[in-house]
Amino acid sequence: MRPQHASTTAKVIAAATILLASDPRTATQVSPGAAELCSRLLSGSHRDRWLASAAASSVLRPVWRGLESLTLPGIVSHYWHRKRWIEIRCRAAIAEGFEQIVILGAGFDTLGLRLSTEFSPTLTVIEADHPDTQAAKVRALTKAGAALPSSMRFVALDLSIGSISQLPLDRRAATFIAEGVLMYLQPAAVSRIFAQLRAAPVDKMLVLFSFMTRWPDGTTGFRPCSWWIERWLAAQGEPFSGALEPSAMREYLAGLGFDLTEMATPKQLATEPATLEGENLVMCEAG
Repeated sequence: MRPQHASTTAKVIAAATILLASDPRTATQVSPGAAELCSRLLSGSHRDRWLASAAASSVLRPVWRGLESLTLPGIVSHYWHRKRWIEIRCRAAIAEGFEQIVILGAGFDTLGLRLSTEFSPTLTVIEADHPDTQAAKVRALTKAGAALPSSMRFVALDLSIGSISQLPLDRRAATFIAEGVLMYLQPAAVSRIFAQLRAAPVDKMLVLFSFMTRWPDGTTGFRPCSWWIERWLAAQGEPFSGALEPSAMREYLAGLGFDLTEMATPKQLATEPATLEGENLVMCEAG
């Protein structure tokens, strides 16, 4: 991520949410209220407001879809298949009595805001994110006149160097979410985060996260490969850094004190023809 700038990837995903919701063919993929919140999040600057407006434009929709097909076909829907999988399991955990949600590297995601409002005051939501991205998010919400739920906490935390011990946790059961974030961290930082999670002072823990596949040739990233996307991520200071063979995930987690309970890919979850491979979704519990 570029210094003193909010994550560009976070803004692109917010715009992708608006794009999906504005298209009658894909609107059902987006959770209720998510697109409206994304529009508020993309209101902090003239450039962000233009991005939100362009994403919602039916006139520009073919342009966005054409750009997607030229760079990484299927990535827009991929984001929301990933988000839906996580939200379904997060809501199931709430139904089972999990009263804390901790979102690591939340970016401009809306899940915490929506669930905090829906289940207030019994549910506590903590968003931990890089200071620059989180400040931009809170500033945009405040500028848009959004009322922040009283049960929501924002903690500025650089996951590459910070510690989970900084979070205001209590003993209640907690769901930790790391969606689309671990692949941007070095492997040592990812292992350190899981060690910190294992030591977190909660009575019960569920972890939902995504990770990138390490392919047989040692590379990482989506397949089909897009050198446009790889160059763009590198230019934004957000290249993929960590990956793992899916077949090694159970053993990897066991070594960190976690039990793998479920693993899937957005391609498996897609209701429409999907081509992208490379990102995997995991649910695990502290062993």
